[in-house]
Amino acid sequence: MERQEIGRFYATTYNKVTFEFIAYDDNTIALPLLGIDDMKRIELKPRFVLWGKDKYYTYNAKSENKKGAELIQNYDIDDELFDYLKQHGMIIYSTDMAYLYGFKDNDGYDKLNCAPSPYKWAKKKGPILIRQRNGQFN
Repeated sequence: MERQEIGRFYATTYNKVTFEFIAYDDNTIALPLLGIDDMKRIELKPRFVLWGKDKYYTYNAKSENKKGAELIQNYDIDDELFDYLKQHGMIIYSTDMAYLYGFKDNDGYDKLNCAPSPYKWAKKKGPILIRQRNGQFN
């Protein structure tokens, strides 16, 4: 039985490179631009991470002078596809990344599982997230 495409979503870097991801009904994700297929989950963050059954891929973006031109600026995921991916465990993200990227669902894995926040040490995360939204990462 051949797998069927459920939908496509996109990640665009600060220097305007767009990655197209394809989600399939067998709960796998492909990233054709990099020749990656049959991945089970993606973690949405400035350097996305893909996990497969026996493989792992981290997007190795360069970040020079705190201006992350190759880091992910925006994720474009249709609301219905977003819901499908989350319900099937195909996407994960932290609460901070939900606010950084403006996801409609702000309940990241750290809120749901009581895991520590990546910005736990910061008293006020707002200024940090604003700088990151503008492409300034530390």
